[in-house]
Amino acid sequence: MGQHLSDIVSVLSCCIFTPKILSTVLPAFLLAGAVAVFMPKGAVLRYLGPRASRTRAYLISPVAGMMLSMCSCNIVPLFLSIYRAGAGIGPAFTFLFAAPAFNVLSFILTFKVIGWRIGVWRIGGVLFVSLLVGLISAWIYRREEKERVAAFLGAEGAAMTDGGAIAMEPGEMRRGMVILTMLLALVITGSLAAIPWSLKIPLQIVLLGGAILAAFKLTSADHVREWGMETWALLKMIMPILLPCILLIAVLAYYIDVKTIYHLVGTNSVPSMLFGSMFGGATYFPILTEIAFTKAFLKLGMATGPALAILLTGPGLSLPGTLVLARVIGWKKAGVYWSIVVVLSTVVAIVFSWQMGQYMCPCITIGK
Repeated sequence: MGQHLSDIVSVLSCCIFTPKILSTVLPAFLLAGAVAVFMPKGAVLRYLGPRASRTRAYLISPVAGMMLSMCSCNIVPLFLSIYRAGAGIGPAFTFLFAAPAFNVLSFILTFKVIGWRIGVWRIGGVLFVSLLVGLISAWIYRREEKERVAAFLGAEGAAMTDGGAIAMEPGEMRRGMVILTMLLALVITGSLAAIPWSLKIPLQIVLLGGAILAAFKLTSADHVREWGMETWALLKMIMPILLPCILLIAVLAYYIDVKTIYHLVGTNSVPSMLFGSMFGGATYFPILTEIAFTKAFLKLGMATGPALAILLTGPGLSLPGTLVLARVIGWKKAGVYWSIVVVLSTVVAIVFSWQMGQYMCPCITIGK
């Protein structure tokens, strides 16, 4: 039997089926539930809402994503919380793509393992795709967004002042940020492999306990109860879709021979780069494993264009993530989002292939 995809990237080694479910996935859902309960809706509307400054909204979205090291599936609960709180679909989609794709650690490893040229293009490509997918989506759904904003502001009229500005209760933002900062630290520490479990477990217990205590002290028991209900609702909505999809991909990965994929991405032709984007957008890559996967194929002879395409779509898209997204916002919007990302990533890969040419491994360059 030939070499399989699962020999290079084990789909089952993701955070869903390891002890990381306690340190990464569950904190992500707790953070998402907390965003829905403790994040002032006035703040979301002010910075990310359809009436917010477009420049500020689209700058904040990818920067906010840099703080998180989350995969394309784990970010969906946060996207849903932000979107339900009144964020425009454009900034919300920008955040959805940038959060898994735009993290500092992945860029550092890309520079070190694959090379600085691909690393630079990956940074620029993620920014380009994340901003454009938001802008294009906002334009496509501009009429629907106007209706949604009108309905939302009608339901949340108490958040508006007479002058039309967003109003918040005194201290509301500060109280919410104290709780969310602790939970964000919980997610970050849980996702860092460099922290040993002997330190990670007590640190996460302290952070979670601090967040719960802060929630009781700064808000009320009713808010804490609502936080738990919101988190449970997200778990029930997303996990029944996520787990079977990852298992299915693991089975498929075992039976696909590496050579089958290699023959499809061995040149810098447009079909090869489009396939690379689609392949990256369908496969579930645990965080950072897309770098090892791409490096392995580059050493086997994969062309540079398809390699960049996989690096762009691999972290931000996946079949499980797209199916989960479709369940919460509808198949049409999820399909539009997936298609725009794939097309834009292919365009970036095409332009990059014109500049890069043949791949040269950094270790060979250093050796010379």
